Amino acid sequence: MSKCCVICVGRNADRAADRIEAYAKKADFEIVETIFKDTKSVERLKFYIERDSIISILVSSIYDVSSDKDVVKGIMELAAEHGISINDESRGYEPALISFEGDNAG
Repeated sequence: MSKCCVICVGRNADRAADRIEAYAKKADFEIVETIFKDTKSVERLKFYIERDSIISILVSSIYDVSSDKDVVKGIMELAAEHGISINDESRGYEPALISFEGDNAG
């Protein structure tokens, strides 16, 4: 069974977590932890990535990781270095995408 982390934030985080956890179980993932937004969520995520403890991070939106684009970019790069995918519910659990070219990039 493949291991994953689930990250959820916002006022509907509980419902999003329920949906994503149901998907993870259906896809035969073992959920290592469901991380709700707190002051240490990025550090906890880095912990799992750096130790290769997971193969996937499931999010409702890539910005559940952080609202700071540079932090998101850093997590995406670190995950890629370790062969870990970040899969976005809003994209049908396809790999998350983000433009780093600047706010005017289209």
